[in-house]
Amino acid sequence: MKYPTMFKPLYVLLAAVLLAMLAHAAQAGSTYYIDPTQTDLVHILAPPPARDSDEGKADLAAVLAAQASRTDVEVKSAQADSEASVFRFADVMGPEFRAENLPFATTFFKNVYSDDSQAIAAAKTYFDRPRPFVAEHDVKPIIEQAPNASYPSGHATFAYVTAILLADMVPEKAAALFNRAAILAHSRVVAGVHYPTDVEAGRISGSVIDNVLLHEPRFMVDFGKAREEVRHALGLP
Repeated sequence: MKYPTMFKPLYVLLAAVLLAMLAHAAQAGSTYYIDPTQTDLVHILAPPPARDSDEGKADLAAVLAAQASRTDVEVKSAQADSEASVFRFADVMGPEFRAENLPFATTFFKNVYSDDSQAIAAAKTYFDRPRPFVAEHDVKPIIEQAPNASYPSGHATFAYVTAILLADMVPEKAAALFNRAAILAHSRVVAGVHYPTDVEAGRISGSVIDNVLLHEPRFMVDFGKAREEVRHALGLP
């Protein structure tokens, strides 16, 4: 279709606006249950400590102390826990807690992880804290880790988001699940890729994200399905 020359600038402008709207819609649709703005971690979390402050120095000292004392078992555990998968909790949930037994729950937790990752990404960009091995050359990480922002810890957030949901599904294992989440989160300090305050911010972030999720009707429908599947796989009523 040909347009009169005098109207071409208008059509170009309209096309640009349409493309921008489509791009925004695509970005908004990239989350599954919630939008990052619903958690607003930037305005909830305290800023990380300044590097030269007493708390900042204590943060770094804790990373170096964990590095100096880490055992071969801790190294292997931290390396394995770098995988952000709900099945890192299988040692608590039991041998039947496997992907082949949980097709719906597997996808459910992947969608939750995608949402919490985007909520964390916004906070990481805002706070822009260098990781320990970037800020201090004496820190030697034991896992491959991109040198992106450190605060809050995405893996710690994942650990607590997942533990909270699993504990709600299987309250019989709640205490062990939260203990496992704490170990998984601390492994990031052991690995040399996070400070303790990053991990604590991740714990808070996980609680905030789950609070939003647990008030979303569409999420709760899928949560109920995943819960039923998990309890059935574990042989629980």
